[in-house]
Amino acid sequence: MPYPEVAAFDLDYTVWPCFCDTHLNPPFKPVTGKNGEVHTLIDSYGYEVAFYKDVPRILADLKSHGVKIVSASRTWAPDIARDLLRGFKVEYEGEIVPLITLFDSLQWGERSKVNHISLGIKDIFGKKADIKDYKCCLFDDESRNRDVERYGVKYVYVRDPEKGTTWDLYQRYLSGN
Repeated sequence: MPYPEVAAFDLDYTVWPCFCDTHLNPPFKPVTGKNGEVHTLIDSYGYEVAFYKDVPRILADLKSHGVKIVSASRTWAPDIARDLLRGFKVEYEGEIVPLITLFDSLQWGERSKVNHISLGIKDIFGKKADIKDYKCCLFDDESRNRDVERYGVKYVYVRDPEKGTTWDLYQRYLSGN
């Protein structure tokens, strides 16, 4: 299966293992690794949050194949989501960068995932761009968001809240299984 043109990712229980709008309280303190990466942040109450381990590798692989990446989340706390994506730091193309830089568009709020993806596509490709004109996928932990398939978006169900989006799930998606 060839790569999509656009890959959308929910955040909570897809990129990290919690609801950022109910489980976390800023400010966040980074836990910096030896190479400068930050895989864990600690909130003001001492709660530690880390992204799912395969997420940076998946995002980097998509980027290396020219895929545009959209963050599509119904979060009620966009400031917290932004703080997390800015606080997490990963190695990408030989540099340590904030995770947020791997996303081409951030679409958050109380809209449907179809609207998030549509707005992301317009943000990236221009106002006349239409979701039906692009090969897209959505990685998401909520099965109700499968409705994106009516618009030609491939829904990838992230069913394990302990593992989140894994390299194996990603490879199964790419192979068409």
